Amino acid sequence: MKPNFLYLGGDKCGSTWLHRILMQHPETRLPSSKELFFFDRYFDRGTEWYTRQFEGLDAPRVGEICHDYLYSPAALERIADYFDDNAIFLIFLRNPYVRMLSHHRYLQRIGKTTSALDTALASHGGLIAHSLYLRPVQQAINLLGRERVKILKFEDLASDPLRFGQSVSDALGIRFIADLPYADRVLEGSSARSARLVRILRAAGWRLRDAGLQNLVGSVKSHPLVERLLFQGKSARTSSGDAHMTPRIARLIQQFREEAIGLEQICDLDFSDWHATLDGVAEPGNQ
Repeated sequence: MKPNFLYLGGDKCGSTWLHRILMQHPETRLPSSKELFFFDRYFDRGTEWYTRQFEGLDAPRVGEICHDYLYSPAALERIADYFDDNAIFLIFLRNPYVRMLSHHRYLQRIGKTTSALDTALASHGGLIAHSLYLRPVQQAINLLGRERVKILKFEDLASDPLRFGQSVSDALGIRFIADLPYADRVLEGSSARSARLVRILRAAGWRLRDAGLQNLVGSVKSHPLVERLLFQGKSARTSSGDAHMTPRIARLIQQFREEAIGLEQICDLDFSDWHATLDGVAEPGNQ
């Protein structure tokens, strides 16, 4: 079956939560691998290969969750060419500064950096780029159509998971099932038991994907025993006060403010909570 929905992004905005919920919803079906990375990394495999990944999946909504697509102009153009008019595209947005902190914590968790945020910004471009939503969201709307692009805020998931679950169901045009585990949180504050082992396994995972064994990677990653073996510690919510303010971060805060104003104009959402957080972080006493 040809898929009829995609989660485009962003990352650190609730995609793992969404995957877990939709895997349990009777009116949605997903491939074993959470991310196929077809439209950005593996497009040379051809659209027939992509469609085959959904064979045997029969439900009102069949699709994929891949948080990287939003950030690839080429991927968005390919998505616009491939999907039929009935397709729905989900985008979750999170306070860009808090998202950046969460991303930084994730890189520390998997052993890709031990640096403080300001230093890590220079060597991990995604920390900044994946928090700059305005251009990619505008491109997604232009290519896919505003009526098909459903934009939700991560903060609404954090504050009222049940209501957010209702919003996701409404966006996809499926029944809302109240007893799914909407309130289950994804651990983002735990640390790797062995950063070296995590790096080795992640590299092996990409080699398996390159060999076309993405479903095997998805099955291993989603197994709860793997999480317990590789990581330790309890979940810790990312706080807007987690980073030491520097001139570079202060400039980013201003850029995030300006982007939030632009997003309000195209998303029809209230970002006053983002503005309040960004203003609080940028107060002179935090410099």
